[in-house]
Amino acid sequence: MMNTSVMTAARAAATVLVLACAPHAVAQAWPAKSVRMVIAFSPGGGTDIAGRLLAKRFTETMGQTFVADNRAGAGGLVGAEIVAKSPPDGYNILVTTASLAVNVNLHPKLAFDPIKDLAPIGGIGITPTLLVAAKSVAANDLNSLVQLSKERPGGLSFSTAGYGLLQHLAVEEMSRRADARFTHVVYKGGAQAATDLIAARVDFGSFAAGSVIQFVKEGQLKPLGVIAESRSGLLPDVPTTAEQGLPGFDAGVNFMLYAPAATSKKAIAALNTELNKIVGDLALRQRFADIGFDPTAISPETAAAIMRKTADDWAPVIRRLNIRLD
Repeated sequence: MMNTSVMTAARAAATVLVLACAPHAVAQAWPAKSVRMVIAFSPGGGTDIAGRLLAKRFTETMGQTFVADNRAGAGGLVGAEIVAKSPPDGYNILVTTASLAVNVNLHPKLAFDPIKDLAPIGGIGITPTLLVAAKSVAANDLNSLVQLSKERPGGLSFSTAGYGLLQHLAVEEMSRRADARFTHVVYKGGAQAATDLIAARVDFGSFAAGSVIQFVKEGQLKPLGVIAESRSGLLPDVPTTAEQGLPGFDAGVNFMLYAPAATSKKAIAALNTELNKIVGDLALRQRFADIGFDPTAISPETAAAIMRKTADDWAPVIRRLNIRLD
């Protein structure tokens, strides 16, 4: 039988062990404070609305405040770099698109690698890329738009939410294939680009549908086509570019949630589980549809594969156009 002194020593050792482990256990609890959710585009657009919906739901279900923080600029690179270079502690996450990956081919001197330095958490939704025109423009489809660009001195101007986005690359590729005369007018976000298009300061625009779908529904902008092979359920009456004689490419945008690359798998798994619940919530599906999102509940691995495929699919277009952003 263990004597009293030995038992006392054992209890003391056990107490020391518990006290030593307690701070570590507390340190491992996540989330233990507010989480910054960087939205890589300006306020008012579809990405911003979706990000704020997620922040609200995460705050309600995860026990800590998720703070939406708009950091727009450089086609989403400003916000992405902030998160990529943040501590990988689970307290900095990013709302942006999988098309961020094309920047590895656009920027030879990029300060970070979107594929290597960010860890996809999961999908938010897919939105088609939509061509829309100012109501005053005498074109109602892609073919008449191309023809008008050839007839008008100086061609036609088009707006996007940023240089090097899929919306920009797709129109440049369309212009090359159709021998159209299009001039790009760059904005720092979809909201201002759409505002200027409604005011006819530019002729047409190429947008993630979430940025302009409400304006189309309200009759403030007219749709010319969806840049895709198949029609979108969000815009079933709008013909695709493939239907209008330009098959072979799809500029649908996958919106995703990311963390810094070294973020713990536990934090990423917890966020993915909750994210999939949110985007799968039938009560929110209509809200997402209103901003042009078809919700996508996917794993981090699937999200990473989509990101790599996006980079690979558009690399040939970037090379053909010889686009380099220094």
